Amino acid sequence: MRIKTGIRIEIVVHAFFWIVLTFLFIHFNAMSFHYLKGDLMDIPLLFGTGINILLFYFNLFYLFPQYKSKKLNVIGYSLWIIFTVIILSVLENTFDYFYAASNTNGNNVTLQFGEIIITSIINLFFILLSVFYSIIRDWLKIEIVKKKLTEENLKLELNYLKSQVNPHFLFNSLNNLYSIAIKNDDKETASGLSKLSTLMRFMLDKSDKTTVKLGEEIEYLKSYVAMQKLRFLESDDIDIIFKVEGETNFFHVPPFLLINFVENAFKHGIDYKKHSKIYIKITLDRDKLLFKIENTNHDIKNAGTDLKVGLKNVKKRLDLIYGGDYILRIQPDNQKYEVELTIKSL
Repeated sequence: MRIKTGIRIEIVVHAFFWIVLTFLFIHFNAMSFHYLKGDLMDIPLLFGTGINILLFYFNLFYLFPQYKSKKLNVIGYSLWIIFTVIILSVLENTFDYFYAASNTNGNNVTLQFGEIIITSIINLFFILLSVFYSIIRDWLKIEIVKKKLTEENLKLELNYLKSQVNPHFLFNSLNNLYSIAIKNDDKETASGLSKLSTLMRFMLDKSDKTTVKLGEEIEYLKSYVAMQKLRFLESDDIDIIFKVEGETNFFHVPPFLLINFVENAFKHGIDYKKHSKIYIKITLDRDKLLFKIENTNHDIKNAGTDLKVGLKNVKKRLDLIYGGDYILRIQPDNQKYEVELTIKSL
């Protein structure tokens, strides 16, 4: 809601700026083509303002983003600006020339090089204005995101402090139960308690961290999967595959980023009476991670609401941490549910 309100305010401010600027141009006869006087200047001034608007937004939404994303280098970006400014300045002065020739009795109307230079300088000013505007807007967005992250971290910290005593007590209790299970030679129970203890240790150690090594996050996921497997019998028609490709220790991710997808897969993808499959694959390609999880979809009726809530929280976190620099693709159907997430190392 805040984002939509911000966009509306930005549109209103832009519209107000161009309306006021056009009025000032017409009121003060701000025109380089000297053959036109009085009311005859209104149409060319409106045309010129249209060129200014075109240059401003062409640079704001296309040229400058290309430069920021390094698709254009400094030379390429500069050449684009020079070429665009010259072409549109010649077009603007040509329009003024023909308009003056058709609306005045003088036969000596000429298109002068000096007027093209003045028009080019004016048009270049609007290019630079859009650059400054883009820089300021990006800075404000970063500050807003920083503020949101600070607020989120404070909430997490407070929740962590409130719940710190109970997890430690539970962790110690699990270790005691594990020791009892070992004494009674109950290997299955001991294995389950060991996996649960590993999960809790990771949660206690990493919940206050901004990032963790991907290898640590993967071990956490593997412990969760191993604990879930304890629920199944060898005769159950359930396939669980977990693959990792690439070096993981040099890649960093926010803790607990991927667990939501894995939890959903086990919650909605397992049916003891039917064939069930969960396929998890993590692939590292230089500075990019591709996380893919696919599961059979057995709980179609109840999955919708839970998934929407869970994914909403995941997307909110991704937006706060990565901005728009991530790809989340979700493909649900009646047979399977597939998720692909591509992120960069932090």
